[in-house]
Amino acid sequence: MTRHRLIPLCALVGVLLAGFLPKLDAQDAQDSADLVLLIDGSQNVGAANFPYVRDLALRIVERLNLGREAVRVALALYHDNPEIKFYLSSYGSKASVLEAVKELTYSGGPQANLGLALEEVAQSLLSQSAGGRAEEGVPQMVVVISAGPSTDDTGAGDRALRRAGVITFGVVIGETATPDLETIATDRSFVLSAPDFTAVGNAGDQLSPLVQGVVQRTIIVQNEFTEVLDIGKRDIIFLLDSTMGATVINSVREFIRRFVETMPIGPDSVQVGLAQFSNVPRLEIDLNSYGTRDELMAALGRIKPRQGQAVNIGAALDFVRTDMLRPDKGSRLQQGVPQLLLLMTTKKSTDDVTGPARALQQMGVLTLAAGSKAADEQELNQIAFDESVVFTMRDFRMLLRSPKLIINALSTLAGIVVTEVPTEPVVEITTVQTQRVVRDIVFLVDGSNYIGSNNFPYVRDFMINVVNQLEVNPERVQIGLMQFAEQPKIEFYLNTARDRQDVVDRISQLRLMGGSFLNTGAAMEYALRNMFSVAAGSRQRQGVQQVLVLITGGPAQDEMKSVADKLALGGVLTFAVSSGQADQTVLQSVAFVPDLAYHEPSFSYLPAVAEQIMPKLITVVGDTNLETATEEPAVIGFERDVAFLIDGTDSVRPDFTYVRDFILKVIEPLDIGTDKVRVAVVQHSERPTPNFYLNTYQTKDEVVRAVSQMTLAGGRSLNTGSALKFMRDTILSERYGSRRARSVPQFLIVLTGSRSRDNVKEPAGALKTEGVVPFGVGVKDADRRQIEEISHNPSFAFKVKEFSELDTVPQQLNTYVSLPPTQLEIILREESRKHDVVFLIDGSYDSRNNFEAIRKFIEQMAETLSLDDRDQMAVVQYSRNSTVNFYLNSYSSKTDVLNSIRTMGHKYGRPLYLGKALEFVRDNVFAASVGGRRASLVPQYLFVFSGGRSKDDVRGPAQSLKESGIKTFSIGTNNADTLEMLNISFTPSYYFSVTSFANLPSVHESIRAMLRDIDDTTGYPPTVGTSTGTQLELGGPADIVFLLAGSDYMRANEGSVLDFVRQFVQEVEIGPSNVQVAVIQYGTEATAEFVLNSYGQKDDLMTHLSNVKLRGGSTVNTGAALDFARNYVFTASAGSRAEQGIPQTMIVLSGKKSDDNVAEPLDGLRDAGIVLYSIGIHDADKQEMEEISHSVETAYFINETSILPMLTKHLLSAILSRESIHNTDAADTDTKKDIVFLLDGSDGTKNGFPAMRDFVERAVESFKVGAEGDRVSVVQYSRDAEANFYLNTYTTREDVINAVRGLSHRGGRPLNTGAALRYVRDKIYTKASGSRRAQGVPQILILLNSRRSFDGVDEPAFALKKDGIYTICIGTQSSDKNELQKISNDKSYALAVHDFASLHNVQEQLSSVMRRVLRATSMTTTMTGKQVLHIT
Repeated sequence: MTRHRLIPLCALVGVLLAGFLPKLDAQDAQDSADLVLLIDGSQNVGAANFPYVRDLALRIVERLNLGREAVRVALALYHDNPEIKFYLSSYGSKASVLEAVKELTYSGGPQANLGLALEEVAQSLLSQSAGGRAEEGVPQMVVVISAGPSTDDTGAGDRALRRAGVITFGVVIGETATPDLETIATDRSFVLSAPDFTAVGNAGDQLSPLVQGVVQRTIIVQNEFTEVLDIGKRDIIFLLDSTMGATVINSVREFIRRFVETMPIGPDSVQVGLAQFSNVPRLEIDLNSYGTRDELMAALGRIKPRQGQAVNIGAALDFVRTDMLRPDKGSRLQQGVPQLLLLMTTKKSTDDVTGPARALQQMGVLTLAAGSKAADEQELNQIAFDESVVFTMRDFRMLLRSPKLIINALSTLAGIVVTEVPTEPVVEITTVQTQRVVRDIVFLVDGSNYIGSNNFPYVRDFMINVVNQLEVNPERVQIGLMQFAEQPKIEFYLNTARDRQDVVDRISQLRLMGGSFLNTGAAMEYALRNMFSVAAGSRQRQGVQQVLVLITGGPAQDEMKSVADKLALGGVLTFAVSSGQADQTVLQSVAFVPDLAYHEPSFSYLPAVAEQIMPKLITVVGDTNLETATEEPAVIGFERDVAFLIDGTDSVRPDFTYVRDFILKVIEPLDIGTDKVRVAVVQHSERPTPNFYLNTYQTKDEVVRAVSQMTLAGGRSLNTGSALKFMRDTILSERYGSRRARSVPQFLIVLTGSRSRDNVKEPAGALKTEGVVPFGVGVKDADRRQIEEISHNPSFAFKVKEFSELDTVPQQLNTYVSLPPTQLEIILREESRKHDVVFLIDGSYDSRNNFEAIRKFIEQMAETLSLDDRDQMAVVQYSRNSTVNFYLNSYSSKTDVLNSIRTMGHKYGRPLYLGKALEFVRDNVFAASVGGRRASLVPQYLFVFSGGRSKDDVRGPAQSLKESGIKTFSIGTNNADTLEMLNISFTPSYYFSVTSFANLPSVHESIRAMLRDIDDTTGYPPTVGTSTGTQLELGGPADIVFLLAGSDYMRANEGSVLDFVRQFVQEVEIGPSNVQVAVIQYGTEATAEFVLNSYGQKDDLMTHLSNVKLRGGSTVNTGAALDFARNYVFTASAGSRAEQGIPQTMIVLSGKKSDDNVAEPLDGLRDAGIVLYSIGIHDADKQEMEEISHSVETAYFINETSILPMLTKHLLSAILSRESIHNTDAADTDTKKDIVFLLDGSDGTKNGFPAMRDFVERAVESFKVGAEGDRVSVVQYSRDAEANFYLNTYTTREDVINAVRGLSHRGGRPLNTGAALRYVRDKIYTKASGSRRAQGVPQILILLNSRRSFDGVDEPAFALKKDGIYTICIGTQSSDKNELQKISNDKSYALAVHDFASLHNVQEQLSSVMRRVLRATSMTTTMTGKQVLHIT
């Protein structure tokens, strides 16, 4: 990295001898320089004051000797974007420059993006092609004239100028811009200020000698090149006192940035995190937030001081330990990577630091402490792991001058802290020396107010620290967890969690149950009876040691000693860990032996106890004499009826052994008998086939024998819905052995390997209504949504990829099946009503005036949630980046959540990056480590608030959320992009529009009602509409009928309605072998405007549509119209191709509730295999629209017809991505191909390059990459072309995508597209580079272009076509449309976008064109096998 130091002329000889200015001859060229004037053209200046700024520029220029060989001047204004007025090479005389400056006019703009402008200066204005002479040794300088703070980060631009050796001056008008200009100026003395615009001339007078000093070489810059230090891996966290004041914080921030510049930043090198604190800590940067130095530097530039008076250093140290030094936050402590923490403070702490500092040291953290002003040196010595790493200074601003001591310590310290512990007394305990730890460990946790929510995180951390040192799986260590206060509560059993991460996730989600009364003895007895049982996963009968770890913070109100004796006699080894008001003496008597009781004076010490307890926890054994162990029944004396409904279709035949084994494992622990557990098994395909009923067998042996001898019933497809009805009416009836009438619990276990053809939701609902508890188990192609609709609630649904993985499910099923009736009832009630709710709110400048309305809306929503027990809530704000206000597990009470919402401040910032925010929420807020309960299948909801259009693409992140089962509601203002909001929303009906956020109360009740309606549904996306754009073939065969209601409202808005139909027709390929369309109108009666076979050409159909007029009327008989469509339009005589297997689809648009019944006609349509979609407008009945549509997700409901055009692509995706249509183009999608992306990498595309990269990545995701599948290459070009990778470089999609993600912008000018086309023909489409053209594999070139080519394209484009290479072009508004059409094989292969940020808008068009190309290539082979060339 480059730093600058000013050197007087007398020191020049020494500098030259040292070799810092190697071009000695260039130094003779005196009185020359390149000068860029960068002027604030934003609203900071204003039109009235701009003449003062212009006069200052004239004054600077007038005093210089301008000329080609003397001083050259360039000028740019900056506001929202940099605006270059002229280059260094534009003018050769002073008169010309002065004339150009005099013609400057005020541009205006709400933003002052100085950072973006500095980058443009470094890349464009000072380059050799623009007239820059840096390579000739001519000094280069920039004068920034600013009247206000920058609205973006200046770090990247500043660093680029410093690396290039550019000298930067600043002129500040007013005071607000001073910090920014002092940061970017080469030296603080180079920043001159004027109190107002009228005095700006004086600043110019002061600036002139400095500029002349550079021109005349009396001021030069020494470049000190600091190499990046070669040091080992380390995780470094800076913990900053945020009350130090803006000036000090800015200096500290600059110190950290300079430190980072010397570090090899990356996930495999040095990671840096940062937090600030006052009375409460605040996370700024996690260790794994940024993977590159540039990203980290930019983030550090955004750190702002926080207000506050007192500082709680102890709480801040605990925050670092519990919230930052975690694997999910990037800490590599468990990998042995040194963990360093630097505390910087100017005050003495108002809370205790001893315990938190000790806990960090016991973790092995190397803590350094720096203090100034009122910091307490003795306190710093307590905090630091050694006195040698305590640094005190008068003012932290001195760090910028003398940083070496601290930098050396952070760079060289390694290892971990080793603390001495007192020698333990000898205790006579039997130990087992073994490397294979096999134990059943149950944590019994005090969940009362004696521990409280403030100390509960320490308890969680203690358990996690223990678990992280164990190998958790069913063969080694099993973990169970109970919480207790007045009553015990089982959190999970020994056989619930599958591995260590599962246990850690569950503990991380643990919330304090609360209570002021501790029945510790009763809880211990309950644990003995319910946790250390076979049904709960205990392996005591196999000789596995049973361990109970009691963790408590208060005195027991019941008898404990006798219960402890029972545990010991039962072979359970009891440990006690305590703090607070717990009675240490009593707990020593409760522990198996006194030395297994651990007491700490402060809860903050508990996490460190994990290290102390571990040696004994894994070695000490108690009495495990199996002869004295009490026998227990597998299920403790409870009656229940258990019925299995299993997939009996032919597709299961190869795996039927796994199905039988699954049933046997479920019933293995059950106490089967006439008066105990009864079992029934039914297979189903098109119809159900019982194997035996609940009353067929009376003993377990009989049931086991019957299951073992079962053979597959057979069948082609599944009708699970009708089978569920059979289970309810027949199997679970009193006649066939059900004891439902006697209140015996009824369990139904449904196992399927494919999707049901009929509806499962209604029959499953009928079973649940009658008290049956269904579990769904899905394998292979089973539909997740159906499995969850069958299940009692999402947490009762299980999905595995293969039948061989079924053995992971029985233990989880038995967790519920073996529960006592009262506890089962509690769990059923609690499990079915949990929610994770996240609010993602617009925190940009644009929302600041209505932020109070957003905050109030969230507060009202929080009031409706059960945040004290079942529900969890988080709030995140976003603009350029995302900031978490609180996570799902931050608070365990509604009071705490509401208090946090009420004190929530506005984030500020711009612009909006909603796509990035959606990804952040998915990865960091719904994560299990911060409370997300997706693993437990708890429904998850996201509410997105937007007051503007996103600067990045939202489609990919939105789709990912849907695929993750997160239901997203979006609320947008008039300034939001409606299509963007519809894309984000789980379905279009989940989008709510308000004029401004001040109108949020108008949608509050609607959203609450919708939440109530969907509360019993699952969180997974519909099966339709989830395909990517590249899977859609808009020309696939389909018969589509539009059914348009003729109400008065529809007629009044007929323009929008008919435009929607016309737009839909334009998107599809019309013809007898493609898509056929019919249109029906109806009111009292229905009439066909035209039927499916009326038109074979799109033009004829569109002509008819242009003459259609909607009829009005007050009567709407939708039922009669549905009948009419089935009887007169979906017929062979009217053109229906149903008998040929072509999908039959109907789209119903209505603005009014039907005046007749729709149920019976709908049955007829569905029986005929017709798929219905509905769009309800204005006064349409929502319930009726959902009833008409084939699923709730494809029932669209909008408030006004103006939104209809936005639904076209949603509807096309839903209809045309259905398997029946998609499969017709399987041949196309399966065709292997060689694809080359030719990307415009010239200087002008730098800002758009990330969007190009994302576009290529999305395209590659749809390819079947492989040595024998699709091959991909990427080439960038500007003046010349260069391959990033060839067609044979990578053979997997993952490798290609990783390579695309790693692409960096090439840069250069001018743009020679012709030369680039020659390059790909001669260098890429060759056998050596992986092309399979000689084998007849289709060759496709995709060109992304931003402007007209500097050279000719005709000849190279013709050569590509002659070689059979198909070229598809995508250009921006600045591209030459005619040129791209020449390059493309067909004019329709030339696609257009406004700019590269809009590339996502043509993703589907690209897919469609590629399919046309593939069909064209398949037609180029004659019967003799020779290729026919198609040249246009």
